[in-house]
Amino acid sequence: MVRIFALLLNSLISLTHEMIRREQNDGWILITQDDHAKLSGQVIAHWGNNEFAKPEPFDEVLFALREHDSGWKEWDSMPKVNPETGYPANFMEMSSQDQCEIWSRCYKSHSTTHPYASTLIALHFSKFNQSNIRKDTNNELANSLLNNMKRFVADKLDLKVSNSHLERIPDDLRINLKLLQIGDIISLNFCHGWRSIKITEVPFDYNGSEATLKIESKDGFNYTIAPYPFNKSNLKFNIKGKKLGMKSFSDDEELRERLNNSKYETLDFTIRKG
Repeated sequence: MVRIFALLLNSLISLTHEMIRREQNDGWILITQDDHAKLSGQVIAHWGNNEFAKPEPFDEVLFALREHDSGWKEWDSMPKVNPETGYPANFMEMSSQDQCEIWSRCYKSHSTTHPYASTLIALHFSKFNQSNIRKDTNNELANSLLNNMKRFVADKLDLKVSNSHLERIPDDLRINLKLLQIGDIISLNFCHGWRSIKITEVPFDYNGSEATLKIESKDGFNYTIAPYPFNKSNLKFNIKGKKLGMKSFSDDEELRERLNNSKYETLDFTIRKG
C-alpha cells in the first residue's frame, strides 16, 4: 500500500523540467506547475463533510495549496529537452542547484503575508529535499537548504525544531501538511490521467483518525473516490494545457517553438462518490 510521500515522490519522475506531462498517443499535453497547484486548491476547497473535518485554518491551508508551486513560474515558460530521449526533460534530471532555488522560492514567496501557509510549503518540500540528502549525505546544497528550512519553520511558528529533521511539529500542522500533500496528489492524478491509486494516512479529523482513499477512473477524466471526503456528491474541475502533436524534439528551441505555437486544450474532470 503506497504512502502519501512515496506516491508524491514517485509522481515527480513523470513531471517535466518545468511542466507536468500528460501522455497522449500522438504527443503530450503540458500543464504548468502553477496551474496544477491552483487545481489542488480548488479540490481541497470542497474537503469536509459529516465524516471528514474541514481544513483549519481554512484560508491558510488553501493558500498553501494554491501557491505551493509558485516558485516554478519562471521555469514554466522555458522547458528543456532531455538530450538522450528528445522528450521534455523530467524533474529528476534537474540539478540540485535548480531544485533548491525553485523550492526556496516556493516557500519564501509569501512568507511575510502568509507565514502559516509558507511553513506548510516549506515542510512539503523538505520531504523531497531530505530524499536528496539520503541519496547523497554530502550534498552541500541540500544540507544547506534543510538548515534554511529548519530556521524558517522555527522562526515563523516560534518552534524548537530538531537538529536532524523537521518531523517534530504540532499535530494540527502535521494534519494540514497531509492535506496539502493529498490535494497535490489528487491534482497530479487528474493531470496525468492515472486510472487507479490509493492514498493512505488520510485524516478524518484532527484527532488521529485516518482512512485510505481509493481513487479510480475508466477514462482518466471521470473519477470515483471512496470513502468520500467532499461536501458535494458531484464535483467538476478543469485545467488547461498546451497540446504538442509530437513526443520527441531535437533541442530546447524546437520544443519551445512548438509550445509557443501550440493551442491550449481544456481537460475536464469529475469526481463522484464511489
